[in-house]
Amino acid sequence: MDYYAGFILVQVVGSLQLQADERGISVVALRSMRELAANDEPEIAIDHLVNTVNSFGLTLKRDEYDRLSALAVRLEYPDVLTDIRPELMLS
Repeated sequence: MDYYAGFILVQVVGSLQLQADERGISVVALRSMRELAANDEPEIAIDHLVNTVNSFGLTLKRDEYDRLSALAVRLEYPDVLTDIRPELMLS
């Protein structure tokens, strides 16, 4: 099990869940991302995260994006984050 990947994903998903809660929207996909990370499927979790961010207009802070980017490179999956809409990344 890749505990580092799970740690990063759980942190970012937690932040996204807070955003969703503040907006009063239900994003069931966030739960499945935690499950994917727990089941040692971080590449799929990151892919779902990108789709969820784009679909629900959730934003990623710069440090969250940087941690996800470093994780994607570590997993040899660096291009996955290029699909995030630029306006959803905060400085």
